[in-house]
Amino acid sequence: MEKKLVLTNGTKKYKLKNETITAMDNVNLEIDMGKLYVIMGHSGSGKSTLIQMLGLLDSLTSGKLYINGDEISNISEDKKAELRKKEIGFVFQSFYLNPKLTALENVMLPMYINEKIKSSDRREIAEKLLEKLGLENRKTHYPKELSGGEQQRIAIARALANNPNYILADEPTGNLDSENEKNVYRILKELTKEGKAVVIVSHNENIKQYADEIFYMEAGKLRKGL
Repeated sequence: MEKKLVLTNGTKKYKLKNETITAMDNVNLEIDMGKLYVIMGHSGSGKSTLIQMLGLLDSLTSGKLYINGDEISNISEDKKAELRKKEIGFVFQSFYLNPKLTALENVMLPMYINEKIKSSDRREIAEKLLEKLGLENRKTHYPKELSGGEQQRIAIARALANNPNYILADEPTGNLDSENEKNVYRILKELTKEGKAVVIVSHNENIKQYADEIFYMEAGKLRKGL
């Protein structure tokens, strides 16, 4: 079965007092493996809502979502959690690292709910991911002892802990300087060469040079860019 993430006619509406807000309006998007997709748009355009839908963090008002050929639009919350665990890794603007855990422990954290990873293998997997991201000398450091760029790389390593097919990144460089921004973009681009699909939501024009496909979100509608 071909691996891909497909959204058809995806719409999301929210009730706000007596008003209905359409955050996502009839969006169609197909995410193939081995590509980096960029979704651009101003704040409030609906791009973060789109990431939440693709990542099963919220439910569509209407439309359908497929992962690897299976429709998952109306599955239970438990099944969504199981799919997120296996298929999806998240990277956010805020790093969301546990301040009481070391870099190594933060990367190991998602593996504790993955029954397919043996407890004896967690440390080795986490160490290899930190080494891959150039952080082998930071594994015993706590988040407060690390730079913003280092923290975001740890967050990426954590997103990769369960070896997901899809990496969803929402403004992943929003808190970083230009040098660390380039470093994070390069790392995310490298993941596509390993066959993973990467979707980055951003309003940063610098991301375009790394993209295989560019989309623009405006007033909840998605259009393909050049």
